[in-house]
Amino acid sequence: MNIRSTQILSSIRSSAKYWMNFIILLIAFLLVPGCAEEDKIDLSQFPINEDPGTIGDTVYIPITPVVTGFNEPVDIHFGYDQQIYIADKNNDRIVQLNLAGAVVSYSNFILRPKKITQDRNFDLLVIGSVIDTIPPNILDTVDVVYRFKLQPNGGILSNVTPTVAFRSNQPTPIPGDHGRFSGIATFQDNYYLVSRSGPNNSSPIDPDNAIFRIDRFDNTSPVPERLPGFEVDGQGLMSIQEVSGLTTFTYNNSDFIYIQKSSNAAFKVQWCLYDDVEGTYTPKFSPSSNVDLLKNGLMIEPADITLDQFSNIYVIDSYKDSLYKFNSLGKLKSESFGGNGSFSTQFRTPLGVAFFNKTLYICDTGNNRVLRFILSTDNN
Repeated sequence: MNIRSTQILSSIRSSAKYWMNFIILLIAFLLVPGCAEEDKIDLSQFPINEDPGTIGDTVYIPITPVVTGFNEPVDIHFGYDQQIYIADKNNDRIVQLNLAGAVVSYSNFILRPKKITQDRNFDLLVIGSVIDTIPPNILDTVDVVYRFKLQPNGGILSNVTPTVAFRSNQPTPIPGDHGRFSGIATFQDNYYLVSRSGPNNSSPIDPDNAIFRIDRFDNTSPVPERLPGFEVDGQGLMSIQEVSGLTTFTYNNSDFIYIQKSSNAAFKVQWCLYDDVEGTYTPKFSPSSNVDLLKNGLMIEPADITLDQFSNIYVIDSYKDSLYKFNSLGKLKSESFGGNGSFSTQFRTPLGVAFFNKTLYICDTGNNRVLRFILSTDNN
């Protein structure tokens, strides 16, 4: 082969190598998008969180079987004794369940139970009613707090005779009948809170709307201790109109969260902090903080509230048939869900909520059942 032929062959090889490299680079460019392509991502493929539970892959999924056999279950509480307690209102009893959802025992007759909690002595505290005579000689149902001492009975609820710990017509500076008890929660030191709601709030001394703090011996002498810093009406941050539930923190003897369902209440949920210096309660969040927890119109009639070990807040709304979950900063979480119906993730007028060991419990009152849920990320 002569020199010219060799040069031509070398040129052809170089040209082929060039075009081969060009093609490889072109393919790589097409397969690996640059920054300009990232700016053109179609956002319509991602769901928008218009309703609870419609965004993301982390959702609550139902646990079977559904627990039934109730007649208006209105509240549920997971006790320190690892038992589940349900206020079975129209059956006039408390139902004790184990972790598997099986019935352990039933309480003796208790008229219209509606709220439950338990202290660290494993005493069950239940808001129910008694038939009483109120001045002037009128028969009426009066709300009371019952105390069930479970330890002497081996932790079993059946056949425990409750005592009346606190009455809604407890002697106060202005005697007489008052509103109804609407919420109850215990502190670490076994003191407990009871909320009372009613229409008579003109008295500057003893209005119906109040939150009381009762000691572990149920001592209310000479009068129950009324928590300071709250407004009995109006639309302020600390108003307490139609309080419908309370929850406390595991390792705190003062702070708590309450909910209110009054249509006149601007803020349905409020986290209350105790000011040791001023000796009164103040709100943790204010409207200027722009937290979801205080958003007007998000919830309509919150019926119950509970916390988990991370201080995530769970609120069940009986009007919107929905469960709302907020983190400890007051931000609404995407795991919120619900809707009216009888499917496994729907409710009809739900009134109770509890949480334990990654499991969410809901009293689906209108469907006469108790539902259990676990996060999809915990289902392994």
